[in-house]
Parts: sequence; C-alpha cells; structure tokens
Amino acid sequence: MNKLYIGNLSPSVTAEDLKQLFGEWKLPLSGQVLLKSGYAFVDFPDQNWAIKAIEALSGKVELHGKVIEVDYSVPKKQR
Repeated sequence: MNKLYIGNLSPSVTAEDLKQLFGEWKLPLSGQVLLKSGYAFVDFPDQNWAIKAIEALSGKVELHGKVIEVDYSVPKKQR
C-alpha cells in the first residue's frame, strides 16, 4: 500500500508545508496531497518509499509545533 495517512497536523499546515517536509527528507511523493483539517493523505511511488516515510517521520518530526503521525491509510468500512 502506497497511500499514507498523516495525522496530528496543526490547522495552519498547508499542502506545500507537507511537500516541503517530504522533500527535505528526500521522500518522493507521487501525486497530490489531500489535506483535511488536522490530517492529510499522500501517495508514494511504491511501498518501499512508504515504509521509509513511516520509519523516518512518524512520532519523530515536528511540523508547526506538533509531532506528526505517519501510517498506512486504511479505507473506511462500508456500511
């Protein structure tokens, strides 16, 4: 799975902030950043890059004063 969930985001975080953060860590995104209030979804070229992003960033990197969470995106269950 190449789509990741980015959580615990400050309301002031922008899509550009996230693109810049992943760029600083040399983690290539493969598509748009879908930003919601307090969380976002990003796509990576393959699973290896997704794993590297989780290992490098989750619980370790601060963005706009909050430590971000990075994990696999889990589809909503249909009712």
